Amino acid sequence: MKKFIIYILTIFAISACTNQFDEINTNKNQPTNAGPKFLLPTVIFNLANNSVYAAFDFGEIISQYGGDYEYNASDIYNWGPDSRFWDLYENLQDVKDIEKQAIAKGDQNYQAVALVLESYMTSILTDSYGPVPFTEANQSEDGIYAPKYDSQESIYNNILDNLTQANSLFDTNSSIEGDILFQGDMLKWKKFCNSLHVRLLMRISNKEDVSLRLSEIVSNSSLYPLFESNNDNATYKYSGIFPDLSPRSNGNGREYEYHIVVPSTHLVNLLVDNNDPRLNEWIDPSAASNSYIGLQPGLPLDQIGEPANYARRADSYFNNASKISAIFMTYSELNFLLAEAKERNIINLSTAQNFYNTAVQASFEQWGVNMPSDYLTTTAPYNNANDVLYEQKWLALYHTGVEAWFDWKRTGKPSFIEPGPGAQNNGLVPRRLNYPSIEQSVNNANYQQAVQSIGGDNINAKVWWDNF
Repeated sequence: MKKFIIYILTIFAISACTNQFDEINTNKNQPTNAGPKFLLPTVIFNLANNSVYAAFDFGEIISQYGGDYEYNASDIYNWGPDSRFWDLYENLQDVKDIEKQAIAKGDQNYQAVALVLESYMTSILTDSYGPVPFTEANQSEDGIYAPKYDSQESIYNNILDNLTQANSLFDTNSSIEGDILFQGDMLKWKKFCNSLHVRLLMRISNKEDVSLRLSEIVSNSSLYPLFESNNDNATYKYSGIFPDLSPRSNGNGREYEYHIVVPSTHLVNLLVDNNDPRLNEWIDPSAASNSYIGLQPGLPLDQIGEPANYARRADSYFNNASKISAIFMTYSELNFLLAEAKERNIINLSTAQNFYNTAVQASFEQWGVNMPSDYLTTTAPYNNANDVLYEQKWLALYHTGVEAWFDWKRTGKPSFIEPGPGAQNNGLVPRRLNYPSIEQSVNNANYQQAVQSIGGDNINAKVWWDNF
């Protein structure tokens, strides 16, 4: 009888513990599902780091702002399979989660922010590779482990529509939490949305007639607000306090890695010839001669010589932990785009010269440098008969990811971008990245279909909008 009572009490105790197991073992102070306000800071920070890596390494080299004096495979176009932007899909998974939760909760601002971020990251992916997974991307929870590749044309149709939708969703009278880019300012997000829309419309303007859509945006500031000053720039500013450091700043990066890319002859000579004070902001003189000597892009490794003979990136950007920022898009770039659009009669607004002057002035102000009083009248006045618009835009895009490369692929400008004497790519500047090698093993059927659609997985195949 005694054993039976003990048995009954034991069963009751086990049952009681089991009934309360979920409650006892749940940490009420830590959510099991990360909400948008917890996901968004991670998305923006990871995107910022990706942008800095792209700008300070590959982007600087492929856009010919600089060259590598030691490992110059990128400089001479000895490229292979490349996954440098494929990791954006990891970040896009969090963006998809933000969007899903925002829709479920009826939070239009988080939904709009997610659409802008998705459009921005997807544009980098497709502009780098061409066809990429889009409609079936990030759907492993639904059993899609080998997503199909969408054509770039269809991707652009989708992301441009998404930006239109995002613009209509923003409620500028309210805010969101977790926004480390614009601190919850929905008007600034809306301006970024529409300025990005202008960039991407101009991206495809050699392929499609974008005049009606672009004119609608730039002519209706109340419905489609755009960047109005550098205060609106989509730029992530690191605090400089660990762990909020750029991957190229002292405390995260190494000085050797920071200085391994040497400013190019294009960058140094253009700044020197124009007596441009951005020279002293961006570049330090040669340690050997105390002069500004750039490295010719694409030199064979055995012809480069000692790095001390060349100018180098300004030490201040490495030593000052808060000086490097992740630049997504700026007021200056927007005005260069509008100057080109006006020059080509895509829009009927103001003058190309006014947009150009505003763009150049904004670039100087962005970098905290005073523009010489005669810069726009004597040094680099607007002239649609030469490369000055594109040369100044190239300067203004310095360290804006790989945007200068994308712009060159679209325009062929500035014309000084050309293969160096050590180039191994049949005398051609690459037009795209090769797909990551893992795609050939884990998603081969879709990979093969994408490769066939662009005439082969090679760096000279043009993406859909690349039409110069």
